[in-house]
Amino acid sequence: MIGKCFLTLILKKPAQEVVFSRKKQSQSHPTISLNNVHVERASQQKHLGIILDEKLNFKQHVDNAILKINKGISVIKKLCHTLPRKSLLTILYKAFLRPLIDYGDIIYDQPNNETFCEKLKSVQYKAALAITGAIQGTSREKIYQELGLESLKNRRWYKRLCCMFKIINEEAPKYLVNLLPKSNQTIVTRNSNIPAFYCRTDCFKYSFFPSTLRDWFNLNDYIKNSESIAVFKKRLLSNIRPIKNNIYNIFDPIGLKLLTRLRLGFSHLNEHRFRHNFQDCLNPLCTCSLETEDTIHYLLHCLHFSQHRFDLINSVKSVSNNFESYSDNDKRNILLYGDSRFESVLKK
Repeated sequence: MIGKCFLTLILKKPAQEVVFSRKKQSQSHPTISLNNVHVERASQQKHLGIILDEKLNFKQHVDNAILKINKGISVIKKLCHTLPRKSLLTILYKAFLRPLIDYGDIIYDQPNNETFCEKLKSVQYKAALAITGAIQGTSREKIYQELGLESLKNRRWYKRLCCMFKIINEEAPKYLVNLLPKSNQTIVTRNSNIPAFYCRTDCFKYSFFPSTLRDWFNLNDYIKNSESIAVFKKRLLSNIRPIKNNIYNIFDPIGLKLLTRLRLGFSHLNEHRFRHNFQDCLNPLCTCSLETEDTIHYLLHCLHFSQHRFDLINSVKSVSNNFESYSDNDKRNILLYGDSRFESVLKK
């Protein structure tokens, strides 16, 4: 529709107009006057918190949100030395920073634009680094698993489907329900009684209704037939939100930062640094022997930390008498992540 005609938005105090068009070349447009006052042409305008630019690519809106979030991340970096990592800091991010990029995301989302998606990905990744104290270059999947965060791409997918659930079940405003295609207008899909859109251009193909309906058709019936929006959200989130790793209410910012780096497989151990091509790390070997300085070696075998290890193992044995019988991999996992089987022992 936008490709066929111009939409003119008249604003007050002062009066401005924005001409929305996807055409590459600007088109001549007659000047407008109100009460003999010339209406100025503007390239963008803000409405209900969303910046609408004349190409409707929402670049300025996203850039402004990212700028605000980056300022908030700077605050998190200062607070990380005094507040508990991964608990309160994660709450601060979810409550004050993520909503800035969440607002209007089902409108400005461009799932086919990799550059656009990558720009949004980097925002949450920077916040996750600040919260955990992880090193730049840490795996996104691992750090999101540590914090229990879904990716922003999956989050936008989730929110679009939640909106579609309301539209299909007529819980949304009528003007949105009426936008669903009629069966006599388009081809009916095999797995739904809702017809699919015919898309002539990629611009329309990846817009909200066509792209979200395709995602809807790919959902299994168990999720689509949820009895309420609350149940639908719960079932949908279970597919995209990882279960965060437990820190057992420990308040030790520096200790938790080092523990998290070991969990994520990217710390200052030689094996980690060598694997990530640090120029000052010529080999992955430990200075105490000819063994690779990986997480297992550091926790269980390194001669530099014999006394520390002796004290650590004794404290673990107080809740697990057969700790020594475990394999090195099991011992590493227990020391890094704990074990729910020990909670009953500690409560006694």
